[in-house]
Amino acid sequence: MVLDNPLRRDTVTVIDRVKTGEDDYGADQYEDVERDVPDCNMQPVSSTEVVDGKDQVVTRWRLAGPPGMGLTAQSRVRYRGVLYEVDGEPGELGSFGGLLDHTEVFLKVVSG
Repeated sequence: MVLDNPLRRDTVTVIDRVKTGEDDYGADQYEDVERDVPDCNMQPVSSTEVVDGKDQVVTRWRLAGPPGMGLTAQSRVRYRGVLYEVDGEPGELGSFGGLLDHTEVFLKVVSG
């Protein structure tokens, strides 16, 4: 059950890499499949700037979404036009009675 929660007002686009077959040499072929997931909450976590020889910024966000989102460590998430990588394994969190069940994951984007 998803609560009518004002904090869960974000919709994200999840991009899954799906195996579609093999080529003539037996190598796997993949296709990106996009799906919108409503009832999410995106929160900024941190931003780190690295200036050792090159300018680079790593920005991390926390995504909390409905249970059973089907995220994997290979999934990507687009939010407000920015494409994020899943950072680590997503977690499926349960609660007493199921009221606060949700999926939670950290996302990151590297620029520069």
